[in-house]
Amino acid sequence: MRSLVLFILLGLLSGAGLAQEKVVQTFNGTSALSISFQAQDKWELRWEGADPLKIILLSPDGAIIAGAAGSPKGSLYQPKGGSFHLQISPGPDGAASPWHVSVVEIGPALAANGTNAASAKVSPKTIPAPGSTTPASAPSTNSATASPAAATLTGAQARAVVLIKGDLTEGIMEGTGFLVKTADGPAVVTNLHVISANPNVKILTTTGEQIKVLSLKGASDRDLAMFMIQDDHYTYLDLAADIPNTVQPGDEVITPGNSEGGEVMLDTKGTVLGIGPQRIEFSNPIYHGNSGGPVFHTKSGKVLAVVTNAMKVITSDDVDKASFGSKDSAISGSMRYFGLRLDTVPKWEVYDWDRFLSETTFLKNFHEQSRCLDSYLNGARYERAKIATVDENGPPDAQYYLRNDKILAVRDNYHKLTVDMDNSQKLDAEREWVMDIESIADADMDTIQNPDNFYSYDQLRAEYEIKYRKYLRTQIEKVADRISDLGH
Repeated sequence: MRSLVLFILLGLLSGAGLAQEKVVQTFNGTSALSISFQAQDKWELRWEGADPLKIILLSPDGAIIAGAAGSPKGSLYQPKGGSFHLQISPGPDGAASPWHVSVVEIGPALAANGTNAASAKVSPKTIPAPGSTTPASAPSTNSATASPAAATLTGAQARAVVLIKGDLTEGIMEGTGFLVKTADGPAVVTNLHVISANPNVKILTTTGEQIKVLSLKGASDRDLAMFMIQDDHYTYLDLAADIPNTVQPGDEVITPGNSEGGEVMLDTKGTVLGIGPQRIEFSNPIYHGNSGGPVFHTKSGKVLAVVTNAMKVITSDDVDKASFGSKDSAISGSMRYFGLRLDTVPKWEVYDWDRFLSETTFLKNFHEQSRCLDSYLNGARYERAKIATVDENGPPDAQYYLRNDKILAVRDNYHKLTVDMDNSQKLDAEREWVMDIESIADADMDTIQNPDNFYSYDQLRAEYEIKYRKYLRTQIEKVADRISDLGH
């Protein structure tokens, strides 16, 4: 994880009239510790050390629930109980340093002002990770259009959701965005993948008015884009700034968006399932075209995150199958839906549009080449085994490579060379095939391995593509090794 958000909750509860507390676990040490524990609903993790600590709280399956770094003393409140895993790293760079951590369950008694003591907290302070900066252009929450406790979007809020259109070689791409106010002025937020490799992006209001774009920014560590725009009396959505303390699993959220590119904004209701430092998981079904839309919290009337991706649940082994089939499983459907938080972005980079278009087009073409290679080398085997590949889109069709002229030329040349040949000649043909297919696999590797060619988020994409291509290269090397063995 590239950054951790530090949540320092001040004003620990004590005294008459406040919630009853019970220390149920204590951990002491001087070095790093990784341990599991259980807690009931409404509990708090409290720590104190001689030096700043790094705290990571995870679910049993390894998903990060919350984290803190850079403070010798602090606490994390959790409304829900269950089983948890805790990672503690003390001192600068993990150096030995004494620390004490306790798990405190908080009873239901009310605070003096009549509110539940578990929620009577001072708002947390968000601090960027070491080495990062929070720019002046970070989204502001001072817009006056929020509608607390709204059951749905008001008319003004609905008008703040916009349509993203553009031209791609496969046809017209469509997505969603929404209007917000920032310290640098009005902006439209969406996903970077919505506008990547997309030469003719247009942003339209629900009345068909085209919004004038002034500049573009991208988040340094996640799939988020922000267009700075020229204001024309638009309405704007507010952004939530205190998500860990104001939002709980089970809260209702709405995801308005351009579902299936129908150019009609449809509202889909659901609930928050989980909150992490970068992502929020929700139950609202999403479709192509929803990417870039807001995850709207009806209780506060604020945007929690940006709709980003759906993930198919893969139960590839007996443990996963058993867990998925259990009535107690938190994962109850075959799909999981996620949005990216804006409040924890460590840095926004100013983008040059031409450079961004060039590098994202390169990455798109590079990935397409890898998928075709994967199909040619492994597609038939994947289909027979019904297993997923390193491509997050799942196993490629065995015939996917037919769209790639270079691979077709290598295949046809090999078939031509092996017709009516003896074993020695076929061995030579296989060696030629290896050299030809290696040439395709090695193409553009120098370019993609140079981080100076990409903005920060695209560097992350490039790292994934490099790993994917190297994986395919090992498949070719296995064939080459077999041919080498036959030649001796």
